[in-house]
Amino acid sequence: MKENQEMNFSENDPRLTAYALGEIEDVKERKEIEAAIAESPELQKAVEDIRMMGALLEESLEAETAPDLSEFEKEKLTQDKPLVSRKKSIRDRIFSLPVMSAAAAVIIVTFIMVQVPISIITSDGPDLDDIAVSDLGPPEIEAQPLAPPPLPQEKPASNRRLKDVKEGTGKSSGPAPSLAEAEAQHVYELSPFAVEASDEKGYMSSNALAGGRLNTDIKNIGSSVSVVTQDFMEDVGAADGDHLLYLEEPKAEIYLADSAARKDIRRQREDWNTEQYDSIEESEFRSPLVAPLSTFSIDVDTASYSNVRRLLNSGVLPPANAVRIEELINYFPYADKPPTKSLEEGGDPFAVHMDQTVAPWNDSNHLLRIALKGYEMPWEERPASNLVFLLDVSGSMSDHNKLPLVQKSMNMLVNKLDDRDRVAIVVYAGASGLVLPSTTANNRETIEHAIRNLSAGGSTNAGAGIELAYKVARQNFIKEGNNRVILCTDGDFNVGRTDRGSLTAEAEAQAEKGVSLTILGFGMGNYKDGMLEALSNKGKGSYAYIDTEHEARKVFLQDLASNLFKIAKDVKIQVEFNPAEVTAYRLIGYENRRLKAEDFNNDKKKAGDIGPGHSVVALYEIVPESVEMGLPVVDGLKYQSIPRKDVRSNEVATVKLRYKLPEADESKLITHSVGSDNVVSFNSAPEDLRFSAGVAAFGMKLRKSRNLGEIEFAEIEQIATGAIGQDPGGHRSEFAGLVRKAAELFRISSPDKE
Repeated sequence: MKENQEMNFSENDPRLTAYALGEIEDVKERKEIEAAIAESPELQKAVEDIRMMGALLEESLEAETAPDLSEFEKEKLTQDKPLVSRKKSIRDRIFSLPVMSAAAAVIIVTFIMVQVPISIITSDGPDLDDIAVSDLGPPEIEAQPLAPPPLPQEKPASNRRLKDVKEGTGKSSGPAPSLAEAEAQHVYELSPFAVEASDEKGYMSSNALAGGRLNTDIKNIGSSVSVVTQDFMEDVGAADGDHLLYLEEPKAEIYLADSAARKDIRRQREDWNTEQYDSIEESEFRSPLVAPLSTFSIDVDTASYSNVRRLLNSGVLPPANAVRIEELINYFPYADKPPTKSLEEGGDPFAVHMDQTVAPWNDSNHLLRIALKGYEMPWEERPASNLVFLLDVSGSMSDHNKLPLVQKSMNMLVNKLDDRDRVAIVVYAGASGLVLPSTTANNRETIEHAIRNLSAGGSTNAGAGIELAYKVARQNFIKEGNNRVILCTDGDFNVGRTDRGSLTAEAEAQAEKGVSLTILGFGMGNYKDGMLEALSNKGKGSYAYIDTEHEARKVFLQDLASNLFKIAKDVKIQVEFNPAEVTAYRLIGYENRRLKAEDFNNDKKKAGDIGPGHSVVALYEIVPESVEMGLPVVDGLKYQSIPRKDVRSNEVATVKLRYKLPEADESKLITHSVGSDNVVSFNSAPEDLRFSAGVAAFGMKLRKSRNLGEIEFAEIEQIATGAIGQDPGGHRSEFAGLVRKAAELFRISSPDKE
């Protein structure tokens, strides 16, 4: 056996197998191995043999059926260590191709064996009180994920190698993701150009590979390709608009995107995309002489922001109706102070804060910020919870960012609960079933076993699932506790009861009986946002969208108390504007939360709930009385007087709030006045006011609002970065990055830039 003397590296070295299987994570170690392989034809052949062996094993075992296991063997498998750690220990023992082959076979067969199906109990089955906890789970149904239509493949004419570049001297951004990983992460746009590269390893010009047609940035790359940094490109004299690629193996496929292809790519994506959003009619300026009152329900949902983030991160501008500006603003925590008096001392469950500044997009207008801050409940003082997870396990949930992310999210929540709390799991696909009867939350192994064995497949009968989930919640109802169904779905309800009216009516009726409905949205491509928002509104629960594990941690760890519990319900805001000080006003966002003026005093009219520690912000843009504005007018009234503009005061508006305590039927009133003499310059305004104004401008920019004026993304980013402040969780910093992404996507989508 020939050995590389310089590296003391042989064909039997286990690192060679790990490298061939793509398991070397350390960049320095990987480069050392690559240098040794480049110098040794024997090592190159060994790598090729290992990869071929792995491919053959995978192909041959795909048709194999898992052997029948006894219940004892099944239980034994579920108690084994995770496959990831087992895989590492096996890999460390691999020293030759025969051993590698045997180990690979064991790993793959073991993986097949642990996918043990567990039965479900249908809604027509035995009485729930007689159900045993063992052997429960959803039906094993073959997943049928949707896929975008195939795009035409075309090879460019040239594969010229970039000359005068020495192999191994460039800087690499690290290993490129595989094509499957890149597609799953939505970090690229699929190109019609699939290029087979040079027969040799080394550095290649992206323009050369694309026959000169690639004149903008690379949007995606295939496996075994790294993008070289701009600094190195300048060192070797790469052409403007070119990108340098390092081929880590011969004949690697490289996927490129050029400017000419982007329109076709987007059009095909839009044809395949079946996401649905309810239309939003933007609020216009109103004269207080015509409409002195503005009334709306608070909104603590955050789904729109994380959904917009998901779209921007995948290289897609969100449709205007996906952008609910109040949900963008309320996604972020703010530094407003909670109440200083407890309820026992006669205090309110939330404090009210107001401040004013100049609108950054129109210096003739003012911004009024109304902020509510709920008191922060210590976790140990929370009420006991009766939670029923209602999980969509239909075929549309099989993607990595759907059911697998649901499972990770559930585990985060369960680990925060204790023996005061109860957890049940209901699943639905073509039929509904009880995976886990209501179980005390300290039985974590039982709960995690049920979560771990979920699988996706079949159609979506949400109506039956919702009915069963509410039934389980009622049977385990905790008086004065937190009784809640948590629905995890992409909203694609396609069989059974699917009409929005009956589903929302069910959610509203159950909320009246004390069982709230929290909605957690997942996935993309067929996401039905409108249905989910309507259900959460009627079900008296919050609505969040989870696109990443980072967002799951925010929802289930950082904001858990405010998302699960409520300290006040039916919270309404009514603002009366003074025509002596205000020419016109408009509420930014909250379009689908507007109420009639008479609804404010009607305690039978439901509104939004607020949880402990919640921040709720509303922004009004105000045109001062000194500014002329052409607005539609009405004739003078004959039988009643119109507010007189000549009766001046120093009040811009009076802000009234109504709320009920969680167990109360009668509302309480809070009233505040807003003076005209406390408007500060934008640069002098508090950070929270400036940041929320920047988020509002961003939302209006995405919606292409005619009320925004000429502000650009660069100015919005400057506002955001100047008001980041303490930034717990890094959410404000992330927002600044999203503004940059949106600016680039707007530039690309502009017809004169294509």
